[in-house]
Amino acid sequence: MKIGLRQTYLALAFATALSAPAGAVDLSGKHLILVSCGPSNPWCKTFNERITGILKETGVKITVLENDLDPVQVNQQVAQAVAQKPDLIMVEPADDKSLIAAIKKAKAAGVSVLYMDSPADPAIMEDIALQVVADNYALGKFAGENIVEGLKAQGRKEANVIAITGSAGTAMVAERQRGFMDAMAQEPAYKVVEVQANNWDPVESGRMAQQLFAKYGSQGGIQGVRADADYMAIPVLEAARQAGLKLGGKDGLVVSGSTCSPEGIAAIKTGDMIGTATADPWTQGEASANAAIKFLSGEPVEKTVKVPEYRVTAANVDQYGEVCAK
Repeated sequence: MKIGLRQTYLALAFATALSAPAGAVDLSGKHLILVSCGPSNPWCKTFNERITGILKETGVKITVLENDLDPVQVNQQVAQAVAQKPDLIMVEPADDKSLIAAIKKAKAAGVSVLYMDSPADPAIMEDIALQVVADNYALGKFAGENIVEGLKAQGRKEANVIAITGSAGTAMVAERQRGFMDAMAQEPAYKVVEVQANNWDPVESGRMAQQLFAKYGSQGGIQGVRADADYMAIPVLEAARQAGLKLGGKDGLVVSGSTCSPEGIAAIKTGDMIGTATADPWTQGEASANAAIKFLSGEPVEKTVKVPEYRVTAANVDQYGEVCAK
């Protein structure tokens, strides 16, 4: 890997809207509540740690309310947060539609909300203070490009492909799937035969894959899989092994992840996974924390901060390995 390429990516990843506020910031006397998914989810664990690690340096009082991406629980926690009248609530949604009423109540109570990761529903765009989102369409498109490239390299004229996604109630999952389908449409002979959603659960992802491998075993089999996160893709690989399927190579299952992780990077290097994409928790967490600091400091900050994302394959895996390994 050329040093220049690595530096270019790292510069892009933290540039402009992602950069920290200028100079030292003292937010002592301010109160921020983070409503987010808990440490049982590996992405969320790093995401939360990155956010709180940066915020603690400012002296802001931080309250963390963690959940299992249960929409009911998230709504309860947002209501609990609003009752405390903090200066800002940062929320990672489990279901965008179900949060509309809670966000409107926050607005009515004079409490500012920073929405994260998934684009806020249009019904509450005037009610949130700002949002920090991944380029979710690009993430789905990259997965489609990875799978198409892998299937073409195997010389396949046709293929059955499945997608195992995160929570169906979030706009980010819908955007990722739209990008994926647009990429797959470039090769109509590669058919997306089934899409199944779960609550970003790695165990459930493996179970779903196992069932789909069995279901389509007599219908030409499955040749490609998109998983919405690397930590969901790794159990898919294990399910494939248990089903006696080959991985990668000249005729094995072509699997692409997303929201990169150390395990995903390792699987690309061994050839078990064709690729992934960024939206790593370290960068997303840093972008969200910096936006919160700017807002609380009274600095100008865009209403929507979109974090740039990048496709990761065997050809450039070393370039992205460092940030994906955090």
